Amino acid sequence: MKSTLLFVLLLISYQIHAQDLVYRFDNSITKLPNNAFTNEARKYPKQGDFMVQTFFPMSTEQGDRAALVTIKNVSSGKRFLENSHVMALLADGQRITPFMNADKYAISANDTLTLTLEFGRHNYPIVSLYTSNN
Repeated sequence: MKSTLLFVLLLISYQIHAQDLVYRFDNSITKLPNNAFTNEARKYPKQGDFMVQTFFPMSTEQGDRAALVTIKNVSSGKRFLENSHVMALLADGQRITPFMNADKYAISANDTLTLTLEFGRHNYPIVSLYTSNN
């Protein structure tokens, strides 16, 4: 009896935890320019040959932030995208860099890459996503 109860409790806790990890696209908002807030901390993306073409912010109910983003290599040669090349602007003016599944992604000349970038748990949504070329 105890083992059955324990199994049921574990199953319920797993389902509750799995619900925490579901991302949903944020409601459409006007995307703000990256200079919409003063940058007192002087945080900027690393210089590179990348440009954000499109992005769609996502959130979990618990406040985890992510974005589905398409990035283009605007160079005539192969380049390596690192997390420091991309910066998100939150609705409170904070600037953050993403966590990436790989240390870097290789993007061929004039090619694009679409991937999901995660930014961690924050109280405010993502209102802009940019590189040094946006």
